[in-house]
Amino acid sequence: MIVNGNFNALEILKIAISMEEEGMQFYANGAKYTDGKLKDFLLHAAVQERQHKERFQKLYNDFLEKKDRFNDDYLFDPDVSAYLKSLAENEVFQKKPQKEDAFTDVRSAAQQAVEAEETTVALYTRMYEGAQYEEMKEMLAALIEEEKAHVEYFKGLLEKAE
Repeated sequence: MIVNGNFNALEILKIAISMEEEGMQFYANGAKYTDGKLKDFLLHAAVQERQHKERFQKLYNDFLEKKDRFNDDYLFDPDVSAYLKSLAENEVFQKKPQKEDAFTDVRSAAQQAVEAEETTVALYTRMYEGAQYEEMKEMLAALIEEEKAHVEYFKGLLEKAE
């Protein structure tokens, strides 16, 4: 479990980007096996994940521009990339077994989404608490706010589905 401040800002952003990619795939795959409102919900959730990925990629690019002395080449090494991706998979989308009824209706899909997003908020909060530098805390605070907005979006859909 990722709980300490041993990751630098670019590593955390790479993890966040991987988490959003996993979310996109998770929702898009669910949409393949559904139809109607549920399919629309899942496709919209995948779009939301893509938008978050784009925001995190922009944060990554902006941070990298400010850090002229920092070389991020190692983050694209296949082993390092696989490791960071596995952290994202194991923390949010792949660690828990898929619930049998996760995509049976909009309510169950929204509940699954809320749980995944709340897990993401908790993960970033633990990283924030372990961060040693103010710049890192600011970046994590931005990630937390993005994910909290996602939680609220899915909770709103959950309320409408009830």
